[in-house]
Amino acid sequence: DLYKQGSLPYEWQPKLQKIATDLGMICFSTPFDNEAVDYMEDMNMPLYKIASFEITDVNLIRYAASKHKPMIISTGVAEIVDIELALKVCREEGNNDITLLKCTSDYPASLEKANLLTIPDMKERFGVKVGLSDHSMTTTIPMAAVAMGGTVVEKHFILDRNLGGIDSAFSLNPEEFASMVKAVRDVETALGKVNYEVADTDKG
Repeated sequence: DLYKQGSLPYEWQPKLQKIATDLGMICFSTPFDNEAVDYMEDMNMPLYKIASFEITDVNLIRYAASKHKPMIISTGVAEIVDIELALKVCREEGNNDITLLKCTSDYPASLEKANLLTIPDMKERFGVKVGLSDHSMTTTIPMAAVAMGGTVVEKHFILDRNLGGIDSAFSLNPEEFASMVKAVRDVETALGKVNYEVADTDKG
């Protein structure tokens, strides 16, 4: 029932894809069955996101991975063995373009449960790209995740929380989302490169 309430009607997706394309953005969706994967294939969507609660749906992961497009897999309700199995299935299909998202499946999620040290561990342990699926009401966690090597940030978005909806309580409004994006870009710029040279302004 919750999935039905929160799912996007199929007929919305081409419209959203056109809007995203016109804005120079990449549009993709989260499939929950093979039929949805087929629909996304017909739309030429460029990648697949597997939701946390589907990380043990081996058949869905295998079918999506078989399309040989990048895979983003959220890990909010996964143990290490679940992650290992999902990666094994992708790789059996010859798909190695995988990003794991560190996720805390609380809505909203607290700072104390973020456990962002898991991000560099994931990268080293599983040999994949890493990112963050964040359900907190702060921009601090995404900033820290990027500083720790995250390359993807997933955040819920809403035009106005007064509109309601199943995720309105932990979604960012346009101003908050823009602030988060700017903060993340600033962090990316500040990370720079490994550099032990003395800047010209510091000499003398």
